[in-house]
Amino acid sequence: RGLNYKVLPPSVVDASEVDLDSMPGLGEVSVFSGITSVSRVDDDADGGAKKMVPGETVMVKASGWAWAGGGRNVVRVDVTGNNGESWSTSNLTQGSDQPYGRAWAWVFWECPAVPAVVCEDGSVELSSKAVDASFNSQPGNISPLWNVRGLANNSWFRTQHRLVAGQ
Repeated sequence: RGLNYKVLPPSVVDASEVDLDSMPGLGEVSVFSGITSVSRVDDDADGGAKKMVPGETVMVKASGWAWAGGGRNVVRVDVTGNNGESWSTSNLTQGSDQPYGRAWAWVFWECPAVPAVVCEDGSVELSSKAVDASFNSQPGNISPLWNVRGLANNSWFRTQHRLVAGQ
């Protein structure tokens, strides 16, 4: 009852504007992912780090986690370093062997080669999107999901990472 886990419509900015008792609470959530580690993979043959030139593409590796509600298995995690122009499919690791329809734990993933465009400040921006067994996927932006409480926001996970020599 009350406001707990109520996903308000996008037009509502004050919960007193709606009849909370007539709204269902959020039950089963969609699919989520996150990036926890990013590092370079295209250093020079002599072991030195290549210069990070804004606008150029470097290769990075990334890893992270994914999870889907309702016991749905995560079947894929894709990673982009160019705002979705191209995607690299990750390898699902720990947790990927959960029984079908009974996937209640996180799945971890690794993506060994992601082309990433270098930003003006020398960083790279990566995004991940997971896909579950019902082929639900994370949307590219929050616009269709926005609500004043931020509940059920499962848009692409985005992170900006500054790469340094030897990392």
